[in-house]
Amino acid sequence: MKKAALFLLSGVFFLVSFSAISQTTQEQLQQIRSKVVEVFEGKEYYIHTVKRGQTLYRISKAYNVDVDELIRENPQVKEGLKADQKLRIPATGLKPAVKETKPVVKKEKSVASNEKVVTTADTLFKPDSTVQVELLPCGKDTTTKKAIYQVALMLPLYLGEVDQLNAEDPGPDIFETSKSLQFLPFYEGFRLALDSLEKTGLRIKLYVYDVDKDTARTRQLLKKPELKSMDLIFGLLYHRNFQMVAAFAEKNEINIVNPVSERSDLVTGNPYVFKVRPSKRTQAGQLAAFMAQSFYRGQVLIIRNGQYADKDAPERLKKECQDLNMNVQIVEGQEAAIGRLSKEKDNFLICFSENPAYTIDLTRRMYELRNEYNLVVVGLPDWPAMEGLETEYLVTLKTHVMSANLIDYDNLYVKKFVRQYQNIYKSDPSLLAFQGFDMSIYFLTALKNFGTNIQRCLGEVKMNLLQNNFDFSQKKGNGFENQHWSIYKYENYKLVKAN
Repeated sequence: MKKAALFLLSGVFFLVSFSAISQTTQEQLQQIRSKVVEVFEGKEYYIHTVKRGQTLYRISKAYNVDVDELIRENPQVKEGLKADQKLRIPATGLKPAVKETKPVVKKEKSVASNEKVVTTADTLFKPDSTVQVELLPCGKDTTTKKAIYQVALMLPLYLGEVDQLNAEDPGPDIFETSKSLQFLPFYEGFRLALDSLEKTGLRIKLYVYDVDKDTARTRQLLKKPELKSMDLIFGLLYHRNFQMVAAFAEKNEINIVNPVSERSDLVTGNPYVFKVRPSKRTQAGQLAAFMAQSFYRGQVLIIRNGQYADKDAPERLKKECQDLNMNVQIVEGQEAAIGRLSKEKDNFLICFSENPAYTIDLTRRMYELRNEYNLVVVGLPDWPAMEGLETEYLVTLKTHVMSANLIDYDNLYVKKFVRQYQNIYKSDPSLLAFQGFDMSIYFLTALKNFGTNIQRCLGEVKMNLLQNNFDFSQKKGNGFENQHWSIYKYENYKLVKAN
């Protein structure tokens, strides 16, 4: 039994070694890149020889070009990648970018002031100076690095209710009924990653704050003088509370991370917010890019279901597919889909349905047609949790699903994390524990490598995470939103990563 009061109030933290997970993929990508460069029609190209097992997505990442650009330059890949096939890849993806120069507004502060000093890679000359200095590359700029970073972790821990817990004789459902234990796994996962990074030399002064739904208490918390000196804030908070803390973070120019909300409006107008959980509106682009490299032969049928809440989702996906020159059409319901199936082509069916009865009936009917047509079904993130879906149907239909937090328990890193968590906390990790670990290992690694000016260099952080990868995108004037969705497929009666 977890003794929550001991973990939350005693200040005793546990050390584990888990640095292997933070290894980057950069070396692997460098090994893929060709050194052969040729000029064609006045433009430089890398000549890449395809190795067995390589995918368009992997190759595009190695050369820092879009998948659709690869397809435009090499239309033959629509027939599938083959070992020893030669690809022409624009060399511009790996060319050094023109270094920026910007004017700067620099804040001065006295020793007695609590105002945060802004020192970024852009602060290289005075506002009235005419001499401009080039920005340093990510990792080379040390102007925002510190010996010790101050980090705030805000969680609804309900410490005032800890005394009501009966640690000697807990009920079987104590973790579901006790608010004090509900969000504790996030802290535990976060701490495991922090302990690992501290072994690599990172020094963090961690402030843990109990922030519940009471906005008045949150307002009082924000008056604490040390908060203005934070280098990074993690806020697993209720929506209104997060908005208050995010406004405070913007005013004091502090980066703040939201780990679990899907709401895109969190980043609107606030360039200091990082939203980790991707919104459903970003699914279309990710799915289309995946299909362009995996389902490039045959036709794509998008089955529209009137019960699906996001009415525009089928049209967004159709446009993304058309932009990648795919054969795609929207059909109204499964009867229309069956009427459009081709015996000569592969049939890829994307079903926008969260209704269990509709989804079960669709997969059953397509299963009955398995011997007449070559079928691949693509479903939504909720499908793996739907009761009544026959695994036999999903496997036979080569079903693919998208997910923002599906955990592969066969993964080596996941197994190691589970083992460490069980040894320390004497229980199995929940999804929140995985999320806490991923947030900590990713953003604190960025802090360690690049200092407090992580916005410019966050794309350089590449690592193996436990429940989803991060690919942050920013629109002008807004914060950063993760765009990455993992795609899994049913294979040998289990879900395996497909992208």
